[in-house]
Amino acid sequence: MKRFFLITMALCALAVCSTSCKDKKLKGFEKTDNELYYKFIVQNKDARAAENGDYLFLTVSYRTDNDSIVFEERDVVDMMQESVYPGDLYEAYSLMHEGDEASFALKADTFFLHMGIPELPDFITEETMVFFTIKMNRIRSAEEVNAEKQEEIKQYMSVHGLEAEPRESGLYFIETQVGKGTPIANGDSLSIRYTFKLANDSVFDSSEGKDPLYCIVGRMFAGLDEGLSLMKRGGKATLIMPYHIAFGVQNPYIPVPPFSTIIAEIEVLPNIVRPQNMMQQ
Repeated sequence: MKRFFLITMALCALAVCSTSCKDKKLKGFEKTDNELYYKFIVQNKDARAAENGDYLFLTVSYRTDNDSIVFEERDVVDMMQESVYPGDLYEAYSLMHEGDEASFALKADTFFLHMGIPELPDFITEETMVFFTIKMNRIRSAEEVNAEKQEEIKQYMSVHGLEAEPRESGLYFIETQVGKGTPIANGDSLSIRYTFKLANDSVFDSSEGKDPLYCIVGRMFAGLDEGLSLMKRGGKATLIMPYHIAFGVQNPYIPVPPFSTIIAEIEVLPNIVRPQNMMQQ
């Protein structure tokens, strides 16, 4: 919903710009054969260029013809691939090297149609443009990212005096209090207390001062579901979860950086504490 709101705002802002406005905004830009306009602010021609499959660590903003900001500057991750259509952002990435900063102008009609708008308003013409500013901060292969994250986990465990071998999934499971009863199974209902941290020990979510979390095993995310399945009621454990079994490369709904290693301190309560709204149903 938020994405379509931003797109709608962009479409409204584009309505007030004329063709002469576009010509003025494109002054100083060069153009590719696919009508992608570009202008470098910082250029490092001898630096690393992206190959298909590489992760691109970017700082991106974009605005409309009349300088209305649609997407404020923020850090994002994308993966390099072949262009989806001529003159798209992947073509823009292909012009850049690590450390570069550049402005790009894309045809608005094609861009918004590929963003999922099936029918554009009449004021979006072939002349209407969207302007991007992109900083190519880092380029890393999947192998390099995974090596960096494994080193991060190794350092975390060393600093905190933890010892464990990764399971097949990549999960590190450290049981700190053995529970009682039968092991927890997929589909079981539980009440848990938890603290979620990043590898720098910053807490981004916790049940402290709140009711325990009521959950059903198998309906959480992969690393947590696996960790819970290794516990018993009344047990406590620390779970160290690489990004691929936690929140993935990036998740707009979770306040963590891309590729985040997640450390979860979990306590499974002996009995289920149902939320108040469930008790009233």
